[in-house]
Amino acid sequence: MQPRHYSQLYRQLRDLDPHDYHRVIRRYEEMEEDLGRLDALEHFEVTVYYVDALYATGTYRQHQLMVDLVIEAGMRENIHVVEGISGDIFQHLLFRKAAAAFRLRDFDTAIHVTRELVRIDPERELYVRFLRVALFKNERRLLQFGRASFIFCTLLTAFIITLNLLVITIFYPMYAGVANMLIGGIFVLGFAGLIGSYGFAYLRSDRRAYRFRDGKANK
Repeated sequence: MQPRHYSQLYRQLRDLDPHDYHRVIRRYEEMEEDLGRLDALEHFEVTVYYVDALYATGTYRQHQLMVDLVIEAGMRENIHVVEGISGDIFQHLLFRKAAAAFRLRDFDTAIHVTRELVRIDPERELYVRFLRVALFKNERRLLQFGRASFIFCTLLTAFIITLNLLVITIFYPMYAGVANMLIGGIFVLGFAGLIGSYGFAYLRSDRRAYRFRDGKANK
């Protein structure tokens, strides 16, 4: 097998420290017009490094614009391995797409992409756990209800405390004990609502994630 020949332009880009993400981004964008002279494999590899640098620097929106193009190119050219990146490059790019969508709070996209990863590799625990987290975060109404209930009960507790101090203990001291019990009960009720809603959302997300994994693993 003959050693692979690398073009000068490719070598210039690969000479960069792959962890110097800002420099990788800057050089890629400076040389973008010349990248069309690279062959398909070289162009794919340097674009993967660029997309990874976007992800590493938190430029998630730009990352999302580029990652689909890179995934399509990899599938078209049937490329599965890129030097310096462990594992299957298709799964690597998909997972980072899901993670970037999660950071952008686009939980629907994160869930959809992660389900694709679970279909590809049902035994990969990382994918199932990430799916569980994305499903949990997507329980917006339930989590919002828990937070709203807790805030309401906290404000109501504060109101009753103020009323107890300014009115009840002065003019109706016989009801001070009842007011204190009411204060404690309302706060506990709000806290229980918060914990209960988050706990239920977690359990439902966990069940849905692992049920999805088990369904794909048995096919």
